[in-house]
Amino acid sequence: MLVTAATVLATLGRLPAWVFGAPFDKLGHLGAYGLLAFLGVSFFGPHRRTPVICALLAASALDEVSQRAFPTRTFDLGDLAMNFIGILVLGIVAARWSSPPGPGPSPRLDRERPAG
Repeated sequence: MLVTAATVLATLGRLPAWVFGAPFDKLGHLGAYGLLAFLGVSFFGPHRRTPVICALLAASALDEVSQRAFPTRTFDLGDLAMNFIGILVLGIVAARWSSPPGPGPSPRLDRERPAG
């Protein structure tokens, strides 16, 4: 919803000019798509991280390419790169964060046996 709202507002020319200046523009791309990846992978689980990340990469590429059709928008490889970096980095972070811990020693085995 955040990305959709930002896309619609930018297309309509309703966002303030400072949003499109450095460093806010690139940080916005990184943060918005990164947040989507983090939430998507966290929600669907680490075992579905690949389809979630691939879908977001495709959606961000289509969003960026579609900007050529609107006079108020511009295609920018830097924006696309920040989208991809945010998706990949935060998607991987979410997958690792939401993965169950690996097998470890049983708590019962860690205790000393009572004498007797």
